[in-house]
Amino acid sequence: MSRCRWQGQAVGDFIECGNSQDMLHNGRLPVLFCASECPYRQNADYLSDSARLAAVTSQPYRPAPRSCGSCGTVKRRTSATQFVWPYWHGGASGDELRWSVRSVERFFDGPVKTTIVGDRPPWYRGHVIEQPRIGPCANRGFRDMLAKMRTMSSHPEIDPEFVWMMDDVYLIKETSWDDLDTPRAYPWTRDNSNQWQRRKWQSMEQLRQRGRPQHDYATHLPHTVERGKLAALFEEFDLQNQTLLWEVLYGNSYRGRPYGTRGFFARIQQRYTVEDLAKVTAGCHVLNHLQQCWTPEMRHFLAGLLPDPASSETTDSGYTPAFRKVGRSQPRKVKRRPRHTHRAVIEGRK
Repeated sequence: MSRCRWQGQAVGDFIECGNSQDMLHNGRLPVLFCASECPYRQNADYLSDSARLAAVTSQPYRPAPRSCGSCGTVKRRTSATQFVWPYWHGGASGDELRWSVRSVERFFDGPVKTTIVGDRPPWYRGHVIEQPRIGPCANRGFRDMLAKMRTMSSHPEIDPEFVWMMDDVYLIKETSWDDLDTPRAYPWTRDNSNQWQRRKWQSMEQLRQRGRPQHDYATHLPHTVERGKLAALFEEFDLQNQTLLWEVLYGNSYRGRPYGTRGFFARIQQRYTVEDLAKVTAGCHVLNHLQQCWTPEMRHFLAGLLPDPASSETTDSGYTPAFRKVGRSQPRKVKRRPRHTHRAVIEGRK
């Protein structure tokens, strides 16, 4: 009896089966048949394969294809690709934007030009569309991002097609336009645990009312954007007055069926040593980390990958990066009013 196995990746709802001689098939079988009904399934030593098969069948998105298709030739853009970062210097943990800009110049396959919308960092001499942070208001962080996206949708110095970046997103392997243009998303389930998740749910509700899909495009990956479509998005969803997640709306309105992020993207959510960072990011093209994971170890890891300054980077300013403290080392002391001044106590005495 031949042990059940497959060769290569799942293809849609089918698995490439290597047991065609005994099974008398053309090399492809339905995933569900392989998982439960195959007469040649063996229990001995099958644990690892069944776990791998379960992982394949549980993923809602297909593995992303190679950008070259099957011919081995990658399409390259001859004109320079514009990468745009919305940036507020007061909210940065350090100089992570420096490494994001370096990574684009080092690992993007083709000529690039870089633009910052917002504040100019002290070490940067490249193209900036200056736009101060909006004043105090409700949902200030979300509203400031939307204000900068509005600028990107209409400013004449932004190309008709560009790549939206964040300061804590880095290319760490050779990456083409096709790689970034491939739609990638997470499965979405409702979660009201924080303000960001609640904004995401409200965005999904707007999409549901319009009969559009609800994939989670808020992946912290770079996004390719068409300026005209972004402008239309502001009009359709009234983003001047509604606080929604633009990348969720854009992806579900203008992108095709998404692929998964596995193997292409590494999101760091805990602190690692430099050696461990090299292991967990092996094979990935894009790296992102939580704010509290911007550490000397992370900076040292990126410095090893990106030793050369970007063309827009000053080297003689004497700028020394600092690591902004995230969170409090001790609970904040709260001064409380004496109990006898509480309204409930006062009214209870009457």
